[in-house]
Amino acid sequence: MQFTLSDEQLMLQALVERFLKDRYPPGKRASYRAAPSGYSSSNWAQLADLGVFAAPFPAEHGGLGAGPMESIVVMEALGRGLAAEPVLEQIVLPGRLILHSGSAAQRRRWLPQIMAGERHLSVAHIEQAESFDLTHVNAVVQSGAAGMQISGEKTMVPGSGGADEFIVSAREPGRADDPDAIGFYLVRADAPGVEARPFRLVDGSVACQLSLHGASVTEKLDCDFRAFAQAVDDARIAACAEMIGIMSVLLEATLDYVRNRKQFGAALGSFQVIQHRLADLYVLLEQSRSHLYRAVLSAHKPHGGAAAVAGMKSYISAAAVQMGEQCIHLHGGMGTTDELAIGHCHKRLLVLATMFGDADSELQRFTRLSA
Repeated sequence: MQFTLSDEQLMLQALVERFLKDRYPPGKRASYRAAPSGYSSSNWAQLADLGVFAAPFPAEHGGLGAGPMESIVVMEALGRGLAAEPVLEQIVLPGRLILHSGSAAQRRRWLPQIMAGERHLSVAHIEQAESFDLTHVNAVVQSGAAGMQISGEKTMVPGSGGADEFIVSAREPGRADDPDAIGFYLVRADAPGVEARPFRLVDGSVACQLSLHGASVTEKLDCDFRAFAQAVDDARIAACAEMIGIMSVLLEATLDYVRNRKQFGAALGSFQVIQHRLADLYVLLEQSRSHLYRAVLSAHKPHGGAAAVAGMKSYISAAAVQMGEQCIHLHGGMGTTDELAIGHCHKRLLVLATMFGDADSELQRFTRLSA
């Protein structure tokens, strides 16, 4: 099957690429990452003005009404530019969660603010658990005289830099093994009882460890765990699209390097063993793209959609890490320096490859869903 972008999709791709070309001259990304939030607030506002945040949301909620293909076009372009802005963490995941599970009033209130870049939401769900089990939630919500309050610990909240509120998962007491007992609640970042300890991930982005000690809930999302799982699958697709953009940059940079770098009086690219390795990397990239397209076309089908997403995430996570390692190796010692984008690309791939499940855990999930 031949996949070609439509004129509208090409225009959207060119819009994002032009923004990245203007705002990301060589060396500028490091200064954006050095900010306390891990990204540039002016870049964030400009992306919102360009309509990038509104692209994946329906027109009835103020979005541009673009489909899933347009969403991956945007994420792949952001990956190619190695953008520091947490579009995946603060737009895709919380936005899709509210879209899938929020009440009509919540969608009317929150989605326009998210698309305008005015509110920064981060999803606080990950706890100390094995095998990326999304049903592992020990945080507890209880009702009292002061309303609903949450107590618990979230080990890693991605994209938490500059967050105004957290969407926190918590379990009703006495229902330890029931996924239907898991709810999702909005908690202000500055609320009493909220303690956020920020740290940097390997790619320089800001995450935090979140401790909640009777933190007050501002409101509860009209959400069940199935809606959350669907939003996470949307985020997995977006993460894989970003990885494919980064993988494309890695391959292009490595091809350029071996064509110009000489060893023993000849270009590295003239050696057959190097050509074979690059051919293998090209196959990895194109097979990853095929997995992405298959998952996008299957994601919201009643049967097989979740399995296709799991298979995609497993394959692309492994392929992306392998490509990063191989491209660094082909560059030699230069590949590990901060002056080249190769190392920065690989670090971002390491984060995305383990976000919402690594290659092994997603392969196990694919096996369960396909049985």
